[in-house]
Amino acid sequence: MEDEVVLMARSSSAAAVVRMNSSGEGKMSYANNSDFQRVIASVTRKARRDMAAALYRARGRAASLVIADLGCGTGPNALLMASDAVEAVLAENNKGAKDARAPQLHVFLNDLPTNDFNAVFRLLPSSLLVGTGCLVSAWPSSFHGRVFPEASLDYVVSSSSLHFLSKAPSMATEHLNRGRVYVSEASPAAVLDAYRGQFHADFLAFLCCRAAETRPRGLLLLTFVARRAARPTAHDCYLWDLLADALMDMATAGLVDEEQVHSFNAPYYGPCPDDLARVIAKEGSFAVRTMKLFDTTRRRLRPASRPANNKHDDDGDDDELPRWLAVQTAGTVRAVVEPMMRTHFGWAAIDGLFCRYRLLLEAYYRSKTTRNKDDITNVFLVLEKKH
Repeated sequence: MEDEVVLMARSSSAAAVVRMNSSGEGKMSYANNSDFQRVIASVTRKARRDMAAALYRARGRAASLVIADLGCGTGPNALLMASDAVEAVLAENNKGAKDARAPQLHVFLNDLPTNDFNAVFRLLPSSLLVGTGCLVSAWPSSFHGRVFPEASLDYVVSSSSLHFLSKAPSMATEHLNRGRVYVSEASPAAVLDAYRGQFHADFLAFLCCRAAETRPRGLLLLTFVARRAARPTAHDCYLWDLLADALMDMATAGLVDEEQVHSFNAPYYGPCPDDLARVIAKEGSFAVRTMKLFDTTRRRLRPASRPANNKHDDDGDDDELPRWLAVQTAGTVRAVVEPMMRTHFGWAAIDGLFCRYRLLLEAYYRSKTTRNKDDITNVFLVLEKKH
């Protein structure tokens, strides 16, 4: 759940490293707005645990195993993926001989150098990893490049990270994506091509590096935002479209420079299965074990209680749900994108931007055609390193 993304700032020729909201942001921090990412991880938990146990068996109950989390981030989810794998391996070990010695487990936590690894390590005393003999270390670097030693990894996880690009895509024509900040259903084909091209380059670099770092028959278990069709639908893009609408509203009101809106493109891409298959085949080091699309909704996070005067159990009849979804969605998106928006638009724009954004989200969730439709498509991709 990568805490940082790299954005090419349009006001400068230099690459600017932009992080998600840190713990110092309090209510608006990523740590306090990452429950939805935990829901996404929970969907794949059983499969990940089963594969960790199976890998341990396939390794002949090896004396040691190396587990890496790429884009671990900070906050309550930072140790989640590694802890699931450790728990599964130790449970499998306990099924063996009574005097079987537990394997030495190495947990490598990766994120960009400006990630707050001290905050992550402060979570260790209350985590499953304490008392299991795990050796936990931080490996600060971008996962779009080499991070770990040659042939050192057995089991690699990454959740809610790989949809972030190493940089915003370069457009062949200046301001080709006017009034939008990402691919839109109505975008020119050249915009989609630019985003697809940047994702292909980044994902290819990612796989090349992991191919060098992973042992034969090792596993990559990757979960990130995706889409089902080759051409993005309106719902695939609505979070970014509504953010662009909020920015254009502010430009109309003279609160931000309209040219700044036209020149901003988010370093983000949700690929379709064909995008993934093409890059995996081109790199050639991995066999696809699983490629499964699934939809998640933050409605799973909503408290079970309803207002006393609400007699309806169906979400479609719950008048408060659109407002609740808007508040929750705006909080999650703000925690992720606020720093990059500050870099491009300045501090003064942020509160007004997300106030407008929340209202646009609520209108979307109240619309007849998109009533309470907050589902996000993710892909669960499991790759096995070939011999």
